[in-house]
Formats: sequence, C-alpha cells, structure tokens
Amino acid sequence: MIITRTPYRASLMGGGTDFPAFFRVHGGIVVSAALNKHFYVSLTRRFDDSVRLSYSRTETVQSSKDLEHDIARVVLARYNLHSGLEIGMIGEVPGGTGLGSSSAVTVGLLHAVRTSFGLECSAETLARESVIVETEQLGKPIGWQDQYGVAFPALKNIRFNRDDTVQVERIALPPENQTALETQSLLVYTGETRRAEAVLSGQSSNMAANQSGLETIRSIAHDMMAVLQESPLDLPLMGSMLSESWIIKRTFAANVANPQVDELYQSGIASGAWGGKLLGAGGCGFLLFLVPAEQQTAMLARMGNPPAFHLVLDSAGSQVVHESVGHRSSF
Repeated sequence: MIITRTPYRASLMGGGTDFPAFFRVHGGIVVSAALNKHFYVSLTRRFDDSVRLSYSRTETVQSSKDLEHDIARVVLARYNLHSGLEIGMIGEVPGGTGLGSSSAVTVGLLHAVRTSFGLECSAETLARESVIVETEQLGKPIGWQDQYGVAFPALKNIRFNRDDTVQVERIALPPENQTALETQSLLVYTGETRRAEAVLSGQSSNMAANQSGLETIRSIAHDMMAVLQESPLDLPLMGSMLSESWIIKRTFAANVANPQVDELYQSGIASGAWGGKLLGAGGCGFLLFLVPAEQQTAMLARMGNPPAFHLVLDSAGSQVVHESVGHRSSF
C-alpha cells in the first residue's frame, strides 16, 4: 500500500492572473500558502480484478475506464491501470470550498501512482502533470495556481510566464512574521460548497473585461511579497490588500459572492478584522480574515460560531507518508 498526503492551499493574492488567457499576455503571479490541512490517497492491489474507489461515495467497477470520478478515471488511464485496484480518498476539509481540493486529489493520486512505478515525483513534475490532467484532458476552465499551490510546501510566490513556464519561489518568512500570520488569521467556513468550474466559467469567458482588475491584483501580489518579509509584519496593511482584491474580484461575475458570504464578511470587518477575502473561485467556501487574536472569539460568536481554523503553514508539500515494502513490484 502507498499513502500520499497533500496539503490544501490558500491563495493570499493574485488569483485570476494564473489563467493562461491572462498570463500568456501579461505574466501572472500568485502568493500561495500550503495549509496544515491535508488530503490523503491510498493505493493498493485488490485481491481480484475489479476496481474499488472510495471517496464521498464508493464505486466498484470492472475497469477504471468505467469510473464516474473523472480525475481518477483519467489519471489511471494515463498509466494503463485498469483493473485490480483499491483506492481510498479522504480529506480533512470538505471539497468545493476554495482550498484547491480538486488539485489536491489530482496531485495526491498522481504521486501515489508514480511512486508505485518508481517514477520521479518532484513537486514540479506533479504540478505540471496535474495541469495537463485538469485543464487539457478534463477541459476544466481553471487556472494553474492550485496544482502548484498544493504540490509545493509553505508560503511561496508562483510566477506564470508568457511562455508557459512556471517559477516557484519560497517566501522566507522571519519566524516572528510566520507566528503573527498563523495566530492572527482565521479561515471561516461559510457552510456551503460549490463546483469551481461553475463559477470560473463565467470569469474566464469574460477575461478581457476583467483585465484591468487582474492587473491591479497582480500589482498587489507584488506588494504583498515585500510586506511579508518586512519585520514586524504589517497585518493591517495585508488585511487592506485582501479586502481590496476581494472588492475587485466581486466585479468579475455575478456569482462570485452571495448574501450569506456578504453577511459573514461584513460581520468580520465589523468585529475588528483588518481585512479579508473569499478563497478560491468564489460563491462560497472559506473566508480568510486577518484579525487580532483578542478579537477572534467575539468575531466568531457574532457569526454564529462557524467552523474555523488558523492559517498554519504546511512544511512538506505533497509527500508519501507510507509505502509497504515490496509494493512497487506488484504493479
């Protein structure tokens, strides 16, 4: 058995500039944090020739070609794995909540499959192949940031170049800045999920109209990288950057926000948060706030005490956490 663990991600700034329609003309940049919340994939040989895949539901089929789970079906086909498989998938947070869950699934499964064949599994390789699976093979109208955000660890800036190359640079946070960021941040669950494609399809088709806003978001991302490395960390300034980008993103499509998200966001700001934004494509999921530690309990109470957690950084990226001796030879 092989078990992989892949972090979810929070996009602090630059989302939207990772779409090829934008970065192939202007270049893009995203400030992304791998979170200490993970998605797990297990892969082992099954005792018979059927394929069993367990996630939020369980599929048992005679061939992986018959799986309804689109990511699993495509990844297994890429490696001609069609029978005799037992695959388990489980995450620490719900999917469809703006934390890059689909890419965590893709990267985690690719990591397990490639490991089973003894193939190279660098973060760059996993991210690049995940882009191919999700955007080319499955045709999802998404950007490229999630695949790199979950494959690579910690806090980083991801640059998307006009020639389709991608550069990932870890942001070296002073220890006191990391502590401040982790303790004075909250990811607040809005209580809803959505398929990112449904929200992003309208945004991507309207990329030309969004160009000015995306250029501003890209500029804010450059500024945020500098703020993160200055000590002490200016959290009020970072908060205002998050809010500025959220105001811009709300103009991209009508379904980016909804009344419940707006109400929770305004409650956070009224409770003393320096700023915040909705993570991911929009619609619902997790709101990220920067808020003084002493205000957090009261803020959550005002919101009705929704599930929430701090933005604690993952230090490893996607990794194999278990591999049975001799397992690779069975594939």
